[in-house]
Amino acid sequence: MEQMRVGLLGLGRGGRQLADALIASSWCKLVAVASVHSNRIEKFKEVHPDIAVHNDFRSLIVSTPLDALFVAVPPFMRGNYLPLAAERKIPTYMLLPASRRIDEALSWLEPFEAAKCPIVVSRAWGIEPALHPDALGLDQAGKFFLARISVTFCMEENFDWRGDSQRAGGGVLLYGAYDLIDMLIQAMGMPSTVYAACSAISRPGTRFQYDTEDTAAVVCRYANGALATVNASWTTGPAESSIDLYGTTGSVHVREDCAYLKDRTGERELVRQKRPASTLAAQVEEFLSTLRSNPRQLRGTLRQHLPVVATIQAAYLSARTGQPESPEMLIQMHNVKTKERRR
Repeated sequence: MEQMRVGLLGLGRGGRQLADALIASSWCKLVAVASVHSNRIEKFKEVHPDIAVHNDFRSLIVSTPLDALFVAVPPFMRGNYLPLAAERKIPTYMLLPASRRIDEALSWLEPFEAAKCPIVVSRAWGIEPALHPDALGLDQAGKFFLARISVTFCMEENFDWRGDSQRAGGGVLLYGAYDLIDMLIQAMGMPSTVYAACSAISRPGTRFQYDTEDTAAVVCRYANGALATVNASWTTGPAESSIDLYGTTGSVHVREDCAYLKDRTGERELVRQKRPASTLAAQVEEFLSTLRSNPRQLRGTLRQHLPVVATIQAAYLSARTGQPESPEMLIQMHNVKTKERRR
């Protein structure tokens, strides 16, 4: 089987993790990478002299024949390059978050769908082996009625672009809790209302000014009465990233290193699955193998991520208005369909 030729945009932390997964994959050959940071290019070239490097994203896309493109640059940088990939009908895989807003996501999605070319976003739930419904025994948990998300970690003092609301579009809720909110929506659906409070208070007098939130609290309410809460901060430790899903007959608990199922009392563990050190590797393998065998069956498409984007956007709106906001209303305002269009 001939390996697919793939390229990578971005060599930050996420980009380096993607590069490792791509280099290790039997499905593809990483033939080119691009970064706007010369020091990152130089370090990468020292280790991988046989892989072409570019200091311009557009040059990689237009000068390299590719079977797939992997994007690890922040959302504010993607708009200049994604339409070019769609124009050339290059299937594309992006790291989280899917986008900063629904209108931004749609501006990227439309050219790909017009070109009948897939664009996929990282997703762990249902794709990572440890988080498959069968592996977790979800049928034993019953119907979920309560969920709790907790995210804490201590970022370096300088948030860089993540501290600039114009470029980042959000803070810890968007860049720290997105993957867990995605899991929540995959398990329980999109909430009917979202009430949120966001603050930038935990580092007063810092040398590096920022205007995105460092602390967020969100309450999600569902039409059937189910509830979910999200608490997040990226200026305090210890590091934690967890979601607990409580069902009528059991509960599911996802941590960074494992996922497990307990009975309703929480006293007896029924299933435990170890998560890999690199959660991206399984997702990359899934994307590449499905792209080769049946692209129509790709999971985690950008369109499928729109409910997650809408929920987070509704949370930011609620933080400004002081009122509960509806993700569904945002979906309707943009006349969005969350299911794939038939090709």
